[in-house]
Amino acid sequence: MNRTSIISCACASVLLPALALAQPRTADDWYKEGETKYNLGDFQGAVDAFKKGFELEPSESKKAAYLFNVAQAYRMDKDCYNAQFFYKRYLALKENDTKKPLKEEKRKEIEDRIKELDECARQQEAIKNKPPDKDPDTGTTGTTGTTGTTGTTGTGKDVAAAGDGSGDGDGDGAGDGISTSTTAASPRLLSIRAYGGGAKISSGDVDVPLQATFGLTAGYPLALSDQLILDLGAAFTFTPIPFDRMGTSGTGKLIGLVADVGATYLISDKLGLRGDLGIGGLFFSGISESQFTDGQETTGALSMFHLRVAASADYAVTPNVLITAIPIAFSYSPAHKGLRADITSITAIDFMIGIGYRM
Repeated sequence: MNRTSIISCACASVLLPALALAQPRTADDWYKEGETKYNLGDFQGAVDAFKKGFELEPSESKKAAYLFNVAQAYRMDKDCYNAQFFYKRYLALKENDTKKPLKEEKRKEIEDRIKELDECARQQEAIKNKPPDKDPDTGTTGTTGTTGTTGTTGTGKDVAAAGDGSGDGDGDGAGDGISTSTTAASPRLLSIRAYGGGAKISSGDVDVPLQATFGLTAGYPLALSDQLILDLGAAFTFTPIPFDRMGTSGTGKLIGLVADVGATYLISDKLGLRGDLGIGGLFFSGISESQFTDGQETTGALSMFHLRVAASADYAVTPNVLITAIPIAFSYSPAHKGLRADITSITAIDFMIGIGYRM
């Protein structure tokens, strides 16, 4: 190879990468960059990339995916106003898509998300429009910081956009797509459930009719995945038991207090199935000289080991408020020695309904 050839090859090795970089970027290039930035948590960078891809996209049928992903990135960036705006633009564009119309369940899911962002968007707009504060000492105008409010989403169902720009943002496109989950968008700090219902108590030969029962469960939610949430906390139950023995009437009180672990599996945006396991103590008070003690006098409450398991279902009325139903809960306690001889254990089967709040 002569000197001229060597110089030509060297120039080519330098110029070719520069020429490649100088080539105009396509819509697909911007889409892939948006995905990368989104997955790295650079949501504003993802917004910019998806918007540039939208401008360059030649196919009208593919443009909706860009708008959907812009909305997703804004929501993850806690910009509720813009997230709501681009979800609406996405729906408006899909209205005219006769080639691949939006599925009704997906439309409802996005419409629900738009509604959930309403309050957050109003708060952010109010903060943005608030006039600057004045320094009370100098009278000069200072800077008022703005704090965004996190928009909440449905309970756990992922919404994915097409990974290659060919889909419509409803999860039908190719690739892994971009998804956001409830746990990522709205961290939960506390979960509380209060409920009431009936309990069937079994205590040896003593016949106890169906009794009213009440309960309270509270815990710290720990998201193990997009669909599985673990609650670590405590549960309290209270069951009054009226009795009448030889003309003497009274009301015994069964109070259960346990450390509770609850696991909720989200099967849809609104519905979750939950199981609870609690271990602690049962306290039976107010039963001195009753049939539970065979007429013997007792002092204070009789305390026993207490095991409680329950299965329930949660329906989310809003992202924070839910209706909870417990079709069955079972508890077991070995009898205290102060109870009559035929009572070897106290068991209960409960069924309850209530309301919950999570934040």
